[in-house]
Amino acid sequence: MARLDAAVSLFWVMLGIALCWSSRSLGLSDPSGPGSGLFPFLAGVLVLGGGVGLLLRHVATGGRPAPGEEIAPQFWEAPGAPFRVLVLVVVVAGMILAVPWLGFALAGVLGLPLLFRVIAPEKSWVSAIVTGIVAAGSMHLLFAVALGTPLPRGPLGF
Repeated sequence: MARLDAAVSLFWVMLGIALCWSSRSLGLSDPSGPGSGLFPFLAGVLVLGGGVGLLLRHVATGGRPAPGEEIAPQFWEAPGAPFRVLVLVVVVAGMILAVPWLGFALAGVLGLPLLFRVIAPEKSWVSAIVTGIVAAGSMHLLFAVALGTPLPRGPLGF
């Protein structure tokens, strides 16, 4: 299992490097602002950083599970775990398919509460809806307003 963990960590490192390398050809910036390669580059940096962190954890623990990871094998044994994973995949796919018609923000407002409830079923629907609205609104403000990134607009204009 330790070798598999190290191999998966190395995969994330290599994927991060590949994302960063290939996004450079799209252009990271131009005189008008961020280029189309900036966000894939930042995603690559995040993936690379996560992979490096996993590799460092693997080295620091000698391949043993880190604190809190001993419950990971029990995930699939939990009641409804495969169903929860299926719902996550369906909701994310639905959000991706809905963006051209509903727009980025509205698809997020509708989909994020569902994702929140699947991940944290003990939380109330009210907290899930509030979290979805705040998260979708924050992403819209950051990308569309602050960074000027064109996002798909829905029937409500955002």
